Amino acid sequence: MAEQQGEKSNQNRKMGLGQATENLLSSMQCPNRRKAVSRRSVQKVNKCIQVDMDLEEENPSADLSLSPTTGLSRKLQQSPGNMSPSQQGVSSSAQGQSAMPALLPLMPAPPPLPPGCKMPPPPFPMPGINAPSLPPPQPSSNPKCSHLLGGYGGQPRPTKTPTLRMKVFHWQKLPSDVVRQSRSMWAAMPSSSKELVEPDYTSLELLFSVPPTAPKEKTGPKMKKTKEITFIGPRKSLLLSIFLKQFKCSNEEIADMIQKGDKSKLDAEILKQLFKLLPEDHEIKDLKSCKEEKSKLANADRFYLRLLEVPSYQLRIECMLICEETKFLLDCLWPKAEAIRTACETLLTSHRLPVFCQLILKVGNFLNYGRHTGDAGGFKISTLLRLTETKANQRHITLLHHILEEVEKNHTDLLQLPRDLDFVSKAAGIHFDVIQAEAGANLKKLLEIEKRLFLSTEDLKIQHAKSVQGSLDASKDLQKEFATIEKKKEELADYLCEDRKNLSLEDVFSTMKTFRELFLKALQENQERKEQAAKSEKRKKHLKVEDAKRLKGEYGKSSTFNKK
Repeated sequence: MAEQQGEKSNQNRKMGLGQATENLLSSMQCPNRRKAVSRRSVQKVNKCIQVDMDLEEENPSADLSLSPTTGLSRKLQQSPGNMSPSQQGVSSSAQGQSAMPALLPLMPAPPPLPPGCKMPPPPFPMPGINAPSLPPPQPSSNPKCSHLLGGYGGQPRPTKTPTLRMKVFHWQKLPSDVVRQSRSMWAAMPSSSKELVEPDYTSLELLFSVPPTAPKEKTGPKMKKTKEITFIGPRKSLLLSIFLKQFKCSNEEIADMIQKGDKSKLDAEILKQLFKLLPEDHEIKDLKSCKEEKSKLANADRFYLRLLEVPSYQLRIECMLICEETKFLLDCLWPKAEAIRTACETLLTSHRLPVFCQLILKVGNFLNYGRHTGDAGGFKISTLLRLTETKANQRHITLLHHILEEVEKNHTDLLQLPRDLDFVSKAAGIHFDVIQAEAGANLKKLLEIEKRLFLSTEDLKIQHAKSVQGSLDASKDLQKEFATIEKKKEELADYLCEDRKNLSLEDVFSTMKTFRELFLKALQENQERKEQAAKSEKRKKHLKVEDAKRLKGEYGKSSTFNKK
């Protein structure tokens, strides 16, 4: 009977264990269900603990063992026959109520008791019954499991992750260690500060998610294109790809032209574009640290890798560029400098201009006689533009028109004055200070390139030293021309009674150009007025003849009538 009762108790324990395990697992399957233990199960646990403590007090020599499947069990050294009926009843009741021990965690067996020790160690505490609190749960990324945190706020908020595929925001990433070590704005504001603004992630996903593409009809087997790896920004990569396509050759050939200094396909404009598209420091660093195969990189990245193999590639490009720019600049500035010098020499050597000015001086003193502006010894060159402001008593006649009429009668040689001012009018609009500044800036660049070449390798000196030196010599020749113009400017300031420091060649040339146009216009208007006067005189004569004929015919008729 005792054996049958023991087997029944073991079966009850196993059934209780399985049922409790199923209940525990079913409560943990859904994160939204609350973990709750029924009041009845708690009463059973308390009763089992009380039975175990009674048995321990009655039989202190009992052998205790911890089983991984049944939890804490008790094996008494005495036989069932030696047990008292009350003990047997209590034991059977404890065996029948074995559902709760399954709630205990599965633990390994404890080490054996040392010799001489009869009392086992205290039982393991069960959750919820005089036991320390459980550790805080781990944060979950599932929003449905937020109730499991139980108001625990010690952990930082998890990083929000998108639920859709988002578009790429291209930026230059700063490493975390650099941000923490430096005194930057990123380290000054902690991530847990209340002043930080949290973005609206829902609107971000709505506006910047990659739109789903409609499934295309399969027309046939297509080879999937492998995604190229690039370390360059999209805009710069596009510009560089367009730039490389114009050569219609490989990246190796372009790099060889740069290394050899071949300018057959590299003019000033192309070199200027290439200089703007040179790789930056972070791009060079990323390309050098790349461990992928070159075939997986984009064409622009492969060109950069080939360009980095050219020694001193940037200095080579700058040497070719400065030489081409110098050639283009000198071709543009030399004609302007020569025009300015010729205009200055024309004003200084023209004999008609001072004669005409003397005539105007006499007329002006005559008109201003008796006033504070009279008895002048000369006038500013800008006075030539005011000749049309003094109006005559007759209609459409000014002082310039009258002077030109006098010149046409008595001094016909002065009518060729506009021809002398032809070179001066061509120089109008050329700013001497501007072209001088452009030439000076280019000369400064040439001198810097010359210093860098001096410190470079021998092959680079042999390749570009001659062309750079030629550009320097041509620029220095232009500087000599500017020095000559400066001397002519001082002479012209003295010739026109102007201040050397304040004289503007642009203003002088513009004044002479406008005076030349007024001179020619007044001559044309005088000629038209003469032609109009001649036509009017001819018409008058014709009218007189017609009147005489009409009067003669009338008189003839009257004399014939009288005879009859």
